[in-house]
Amino acid sequence: MSNPITQLGRATARRLSQLGALARFGFGAARASLALTRAGRAVALRVTLNQIRFTAVHAIGLVVLLSGILSFLVISQAVRELGQIGATDLIGTLMVVAIVRELGPLITALAIVGRSGTAIAAELATNKVMGEVRALEAMGIDPRQYLVLPRFIGAVASVFTLLVVFDIVALVAGFAAAAANGMTGNRYSEIVLQSLSAQDVWLTVGKAIAFGSIIGMVPSYFGLSVRRAPTEVPIAVSRATVTSIVGVFLTSALFVVIG
Repeated sequence: MSNPITQLGRATARRLSQLGALARFGFGAARASLALTRAGRAVALRVTLNQIRFTAVHAIGLVVLLSGILSFLVISQAVRELGQIGATDLIGTLMVVAIVRELGPLITALAIVGRSGTAIAAELATNKVMGEVRALEAMGIDPRQYLVLPRFIGAVASVFTLLVVFDIVALVAGFAAAAANGMTGNRYSEIVLQSLSAQDVWLTVGKAIAFGSIIGMVPSYFGLSVRRAPTEVPIAVSRATVTSIVGVFLTSALFVVIG
């Protein structure tokens, strides 16, 4: 029977090796972007716009729904409970810290992982199994330029855009919840604006970039890591999804530490 400590050490070594491979994959994609020709940039731009349309535009309804429901419920309960102890000023802090800074980026990223991250991994894994990646390489085309880079840029842009949408809807839904529970709109706006700082804005932007990078790179890495068996496709999708979710949570925790 293997020693549990030894098994833990081996698992840690595998994770670190995988993290190193993922980092090399990301840097390789960044270097490949510098070698794009004018025609290649046009193709990459078209693929990027398609990715943004699929990831951001088609997901706006989901993000609006999640943001509206979450914010309305949280602010409704907060107005009722905090109003009983005369601490309604804390509603602004709750809105900014809990929803805008923490839950907004986290829920947005998780929604995109489940909706688009899985699609990226499945699409690239299928391309790899069907031989399309080898066909690009045979023509002297770097697959990272046309398969990875557009999805990476599209994911970052989409997360940022959807996070802005999430925050706007959250503020509006919070306004409606406060008004429905007896708080005036002017009072709600005042305490929220007092709680919002430039640090909150920059932390939100930083999270959008970090989460978008994870969603764009991790599924691409696992999608292109398959070999030739079609049975590897669902395995790659599962690994990409789990790794992306863990990466999002760990990155969110890191922002809490440094923020």
